[in-house]
Amino acid sequence: MNIFQRSAVVLATCAMTTGAMATVVQPARADYQSFTLAPGFTPDPQIGTGLSGGSYRTADCGFTDLPSAPDHVLTVTRSFSFLRASVEAPGDVTLLIDGPDGRYCSDDVNGLMPEISGSWPAGTYYIWIGDFVGNPAGAYRYQLFLSEF
Repeated sequence: MNIFQRSAVVLATCAMTTGAMATVVQPARADYQSFTLAPGFTPDPQIGTGLSGGSYRTADCGFTDLPSAPDHVLTVTRSFSFLRASVEAPGDVTLLIDGPDGRYCSDDVNGLMPEISGSWPAGTYYIWIGDFVGNPAGAYRYQLFLSEF
């Protein structure tokens, strides 16, 4: 089973145009962090920051910068039996992840905050933090947390 099947979180598959994201290797802006993680990483959690949203409307994950560069790129060098990606922000945000086994989104898992957790196979994950505002300049300052706990 993949990360999304094992997750305790109910996820909605984002109904969007499919397309290979293999050519995207950098986050959208220089101040948005990329991560390379393996089990046992420190410090835990790893934290990324940015501004949610964008001008592209997805079917289930609000407005993002998709299909342009992701907000964060996560490279998992060895599979995790458990890894959690969660977001905190002052407004309603979403979490969109395009990984080795598909594209998925999460919304309103912890109140208005999204989370995806479970086993994660090795590979590259492209991460967008969306919202429902539709401001191309972004709406909410957020923190992305990656943790084994």
